[in-house]
Amino acid sequence: MNEFEWLRQMRGLNQPVAPRSDLWSRIDAALDDGASHIDAAPTVPPRARHVRAWTMAASLAAIVVLACGVVWRMHAVVQGTPQVASHATQPRWKPSDPRLAGAALELEAARMELQQAMQQAPDSPALQRLLQQTHAQQNYLRELEKQAG
Repeated sequence: MNEFEWLRQMRGLNQPVAPRSDLWSRIDAALDDGASHIDAAPTVPPRARHVRAWTMAASLAAIVVLACGVVWRMHAVVQGTPQVASHATQPRWKPSDPRLAGAALELEAARMELQQAMQQAPDSPALQRLLQQTHAQQNYLRELEKQAG
């Protein structure tokens, strides 16, 4: 079989085909049969309804307790974050060692950018944590300068 015969057979398949039997009658019969099963649904015994009601109440109570715990924890985290405003008034530090001067300059720029961001979002624990880390790194550089002499 060559390609031309194959194409001719493919074009022959592009004709409408009538089904062997009427499908709609079977679909209607299946729908009618399904509707009769819905009407005959079993009733739920009262004890099962009672158990279902208690289960729903317990679920709602657990959700309320969980939500309260999350709110309480978030409130504790916000209240527990230390304020870093005391570091904002520190004078600019410039080490005499040229190896530390570049790092000090970068840390000072980072501190200034973080303080600007803190003005936009003063309650952000992530920004406060980053600012504390920057101050800790600056203090570490000061200690390194003292050790270097």
